[in-house]
Amino acid sequence: MASVGEKLPRINHDDEVFALMHKILSSPIHTVYGEDLEKIYQLNVEITPNEISKLTEKMRRMFLEQPVLLTIGNDPITVVADMHGQSIHLLRILLSCEAPPAQKFLFLGDYVDRGSQSIVVICLLFCLKHRYPHHVFLLRGNHEDINTTLNYGFYDECLDQWRSEEIGETMWKTFIETFNCMPLAAVIGGKVFCSHGGISPWMDTIEDINSVKINNAICLVKRSFSVQIERPLVVPPYGLACDLLWSDPSQPEKNGWGLSHRGISFTYGKSVVDEFCAKNDISLMIRGHQLFKEMYPQGSVIRFGGRLISLFSALNYEGHRNNSSVLKLDFSGSRVKVKQILYRCRHYAPLKNHEILACRDMKLAKQQEKRRGSRMDSVIGKI
Repeated sequence: MASVGEKLPRINHDDEVFALMHKILSSPIHTVYGEDLEKIYQLNVEITPNEISKLTEKMRRMFLEQPVLLTIGNDPITVVADMHGQSIHLLRILLSCEAPPAQKFLFLGDYVDRGSQSIVVICLLFCLKHRYPHHVFLLRGNHEDINTTLNYGFYDECLDQWRSEEIGETMWKTFIETFNCMPLAAVIGGKVFCSHGGISPWMDTIEDINSVKINNAICLVKRSFSVQIERPLVVPPYGLACDLLWSDPSQPEKNGWGLSHRGISFTYGKSVVDEFCAKNDISLMIRGHQLFKEMYPQGSVIRFGGRLISLFSALNYEGHRNNSSVLKLDFSGSRVKVKQILYRCRHYAPLKNHEILACRDMKLAKQQEKRRGSRMDSVIGKI
């Protein structure tokens, strides 16, 4: 299978996307206070409904041109898990890991809910994905869903953002329609399987994500039929698409499949992971979705003899004072080298007053394009 993005340009030169990305990245930081009077640091940026409508329309087309299962090459790549509306921390990750196009990124979902700036986070990631289609890959998480966003903050943030229930609800629906088009899983370098939650008992091989054969055990009839995950997709209450977003690894002492404590999907143990990896020639599984207590110091946890890494990238999630991390993957032949970058909660503070997070080259980009007659790649840095 060809790698994702082979037919796409290295950089999409779109003035509207470029302008919105520049607006977000050059915006100053301000302080607001939560319900417990805790300081929350945010980007002071106003994104208009018109900008969102145009951006999401472009992203829906781009997502639907890609398969449900992304196949990414073996270039070095940074894997980022749950962000949950943390705009400042997202910029911190981009600054410390080298931003695209200098570095490739795979995001594992859960961009919205819980945090204070979900709209900014998802708009910035959409801009980066659209401008750098070869270097930014976005998977869907369980929070990129109509029911979850109704209950955990994103819907309310959309209503509060424009102080108009009609506009806010329209924007929320626009985002949901875009989420419904996103891919659900990825394979990196042919060796690393990534999804937000994990794997599924409905899946025999990885290729089943694009075209599934399911034994109809529910009806106790020994027959199989083909099912394709068609998008736009509303996340179903059961089945392969549901499990890719919702399943969890079981405790180390448990094996096989089990019912999830979440009341949706399943848990999977070491024997299931070993069988899946052996059948699909996979060396490593990376997923997000879950903040274990044992993960608080390191931002990740390794299970099942090193076959599975659960990653969490949202720092100080809901005031839990947890550290967070991202993973850098490097490939050497059939071997995968994994390096963790840890972000400590005690460093969760705003930049100094004279510092602004921005794109170093973006302010001069248009002048340079006029002089040289070509577009310039942007590198995120400090001004």
